[in-house]
Parts: sequence; structure tokens; C-alpha cells
Amino acid sequence: MRDRLEGLGAAEVELRAGRSGQFDVTVDGALKYTRSKTGRFPTDDEIEDLARP
Repeated sequence: MRDRLEGLGAAEVELRAGRSGQFDVTVDGALKYTRSKTGRFPTDDEIEDLARP
């Protein structure tokens, strides 16, 4: 996922897996996706949207 986001133009990508299945995606210092709100991992289309400013 990191490679895909960076390939789409995101300068810095941080993926964090935490306790209890937590999964956050931070792009260029901004939290872009958190599994705790959706209850699932991002789809391929959502991954592309995460890289957009």
C-alpha cells in the first residue's frame, strides 16, 4: 500500500497497525484513513483517493 500511495504522488506515507485491529494511513503528515471509523481496510479506489491533496 505504501508503494502504491507514493507512486500516486504522496511524498511521505506512514502505515500504522495498532492494538485491536487498528489501522491508520497518514499521508504527508495528515491522517487520511482510520479503520476505527470504517471498520474495514480501504478499497483500491480509496487508496488512490488517499494520495490526492
